[in-house]
Amino acid sequence: MARLSLQARQTAGLVMTAELQQAIGLLQLSNHELLAELSLLAEANPLLLVSPPAGEAGSTEPDSTAHQDWRDGDLPGDLEPDDSDWRDAASWDDDPILRHGVYDSDEPTSREPSAPAPTRLEQFLWQINKAFAQPAARHIALTLLDAMDESGRLDTAIPDLAALTGASMESIKQVRSIMLLFEPAGCFATSLAECLAAQFRARNRLDPAVTTLLGHLDWLARGEHERLQKACGLDSQDYAELLQELRSCDPRPGAGFEPPPPEPAPDLFIHLVEGEPIVALNEATWPGLTIDERLYRRLQTADREARGWAQEKKQEAQNLLRAVEQRAHSLLLICTAIARHQILFLHDGIDALRPLTLARIAEVTGLHESTVSRVTATRMIGTPHGVVPLRRFFSTGLGDETDQTSAETIKNRIRQFVSAETAEAILSDEAITLMLQQGGVAIQRRTVAKYREALGIAGSAQRRRDFRMKARMAS
Repeated sequence: MARLSLQARQTAGLVMTAELQQAIGLLQLSNHELLAELSLLAEANPLLLVSPPAGEAGSTEPDSTAHQDWRDGDLPGDLEPDDSDWRDAASWDDDPILRHGVYDSDEPTSREPSAPAPTRLEQFLWQINKAFAQPAARHIALTLLDAMDESGRLDTAIPDLAALTGASMESIKQVRSIMLLFEPAGCFATSLAECLAAQFRARNRLDPAVTTLLGHLDWLARGEHERLQKACGLDSQDYAELLQELRSCDPRPGAGFEPPPPEPAPDLFIHLVEGEPIVALNEATWPGLTIDERLYRRLQTADREARGWAQEKKQEAQNLLRAVEQRAHSLLLICTAIARHQILFLHDGIDALRPLTLARIAEVTGLHESTVSRVTATRMIGTPHGVVPLRRFFSTGLGDETDQTSAETIKNRIRQFVSAETAEAILSDEAITLMLQQGGVAIQRRTVAKYREALGIAGSAQRRRDFRMKARMAS
């Protein structure tokens, strides 16, 4: 018969305290997100003083020598982390799911984004070139495009446009009647009624009732529905359906085109000083955090309950300060290791990018792989070749162990090959594969096709048709 007994056993393990969870949470925030998070925490802790960044985001890059003293203390030459504190990010192995080895270029998380959506100008230019073959009509269309305001209406009178183009009013009318049906329909109108009429016409719904309704929008604005319904010759149900369809129209169809978002400010900068990489935090986006010692001393003169509350809040503030300092240390540590590995990229550009994995950086820095993953997931870094996502430096390599080529480098070569095409020489995926192989890259055609699609580049047949269309428009 089994006997029950109690035994004392001592084991060592990592305890996920609230402080450690907070430190992990701060690690994966961008500088702007960090400022928002610190401001939120300061609302609950009056001892925390959060100051905005030293300058506007995207301001002039900091002087790399300005941080030399404190950076030397943070980053030892051998890149060994300081393990004297239990808060060292090397122990942040709480999330085994994040222990993947590489931001593989084939994975969706790091795949090159698809081609950006066309801007308003690009979309209308494409439609103009497709709709008008005659140079005179195209000249009128471009003048109308230039006269369009942000909402899609024309801000110049038709007679003035006729004077600008030297064309007749009839010619402008013919061109504009076609452009009113461009996508989105209703742009290039001179009035709200004309804008809405174009949208009904595009749906093949511009009947006499709709024309009457649009001719009396002032009645609609005053709520004279019975009068308007009678004028349209509709019963109550048909009139209600017509109003519902009118509400689905866009009175400002040109306003749907949003400008491309501004380039995000980098969290860090990499400078080359005498050929060596120097990493510095971007002070223009780095918030300040201090403890209000004066308020703390005042609270210490109060009653016992107030003193206990003040000590608790000060401890919370000190823990947060250490977490923010550790975050900065981890950022600099990881980015310095990446910069040293990708030194050829910093000198020569993307063609010199080397394959790199998260596991490699974790091994060099002594940090846990999940920590490297968090730091590199959303960071932007300023380099001599522009602002790039930090994860861009991670990619798989093709080739044998002694001679590998980064997937990002291969994508850039594919982009260069396609950009150099002519109408008489459109490259197929097979031809691009052969060119890469002749350049020393061991790659298969299916991989080339996958990289081309990830870059948002159309197939050879579509590119050939595009060249022919451009040739017809130019003639």
